[in-house]
Amino acid sequence: HFVVVESMAELELMRERFGRALGYYLVIGSQLMADRLPSLEESAVHAVNSFCRNGVIPTENQQTNVDNIRYTQVLSLIELHQLSHILLKRNFIFSNKKDDSAAESPIVALIMLVGLSRAGRFLMDHCSPPEGTVTPIDSDEKGYSFSGSNLPIDLVAKQMESRPKLLYWFLFQVFLHKADIYVKFPTTAVPPSSITDLHRKQFSLFVDYANDDEIKSNESDQTLAGFIDVKDTPFMAFLRAVTLVGGVRADDVREKLEVYRGGGLDNPVFARELAFVIETYGKGTVEDAREVLQLYLHGAKNLYMAVAFAERNTEHSRILWDMLIEHCTTPDPKSSDTNQNSALGALFGSLLEAAAHTGSDLASLVSRIPEGMSIEGLRPKLIAAITDYRYKVKIHEDVDNMLMDDKVSILRELSHLSRRGTRIEHKDSGTENTAKTSTRWASLSRHDLLKSQRAKASLNNKSRVFSLPIR
Repeated sequence: HFVVVESMAELELMRERFGRALGYYLVIGSQLMADRLPSLEESAVHAVNSFCRNGVIPTENQQTNVDNIRYTQVLSLIELHQLSHILLKRNFIFSNKKDDSAAESPIVALIMLVGLSRAGRFLMDHCSPPEGTVTPIDSDEKGYSFSGSNLPIDLVAKQMESRPKLLYWFLFQVFLHKADIYVKFPTTAVPPSSITDLHRKQFSLFVDYANDDEIKSNESDQTLAGFIDVKDTPFMAFLRAVTLVGGVRADDVREKLEVYRGGGLDNPVFARELAFVIETYGKGTVEDAREVLQLYLHGAKNLYMAVAFAERNTEHSRILWDMLIEHCTTPDPKSSDTNQNSALGALFGSLLEAAAHTGSDLASLVSRIPEGMSIEGLRPKLIAAITDYRYKVKIHEDVDNMLMDDKVSILRELSHLSRRGTRIEHKDSGTENTAKTSTRWASLSRHDLLKSQRAKASLNNKSRVFSLPIR
């Protein structure tokens, strides 16, 4: 059957009926779904989750199980003859007015035909703002406006609503590669309603397809290198962007994340995201501050984030530091480890390193070290912290001295401009006085300016020219 459909597509190419040829190729993609669609959807979810974990998009070789290089010329056919509008029609074989909603999405058929990676690059190259925000060049029977080479992101997303895993992958690609039309709006302060609808859908998809095992295996280590090498997850970057433009309400985000996590503070799933939402959009109460610190300590298991939060939350800083010290000095009653004293000493040493890195008060921390606690390498850590602080002070002083020369130069220029004169001409024959500022005299000294004005006055007895300084 594939041979017959492919032969019909090649025959239409010979007749230069490229639209019908593309329709036959999309039929092949639709027929491939019966066997390959589950694998394609799992690869789409894995591509997003692996990027969220490692920051790397899977390469072509990692997606060969669903990519089909046999039909890659279809993408060139669409671009060469501007056939993107066919991808927006459910009934892509016949050009009648009936829109069969039960037919398979042509976008999904194209992804099935050429694979995730190639289809992703093609969609990102041809995606455009939502329909209605661009000048219509052509329109179909239902009134959709589009150009011959653009695919409005809202219409593409609408076709993938029946395939939420593919929609999860597509919206993530748009967030990464088309931020100017999805989360950044340089020409308007209010995003289109179709975009905010996509924001809410993507948030729900992020929550629904979170991989708990991958998140738990990616817990932060308790070393200074692990503290410093902390980057925003794509989900957190998404929340930072969409909450500012009103795509997703912060209260809804907090409620849904708390329900998904089950109320446990030691659950690592979305711990950083929930802490970010509470810290940024919470009420700023002591309870919120305590919850954020617990999420960093027990959920994200990142002492550096907890110390940095306690340092920047000046309103409740004393309470948060007491909680941090208690966390690093109180043995776990549930633990059966007999060597908890050394473990607490190592944890308190990490606290000192994190505090030194964030510029906290080390003297107060050292004074609160419990008696009998053994902290390995305490002296080298304190020496390194003091040396690092001295280096920072020295850098600050050098930068301040470098900028001082620029300040003096700017002040001299402003002082010179404030003392320059204004040329005034007084005519005896009339009552009109005109004042003109002459930029030609700005570069002259006062002495040269007076000499030039006196020379002009001697040549013209009918007019008197003089200069007045502006103080």
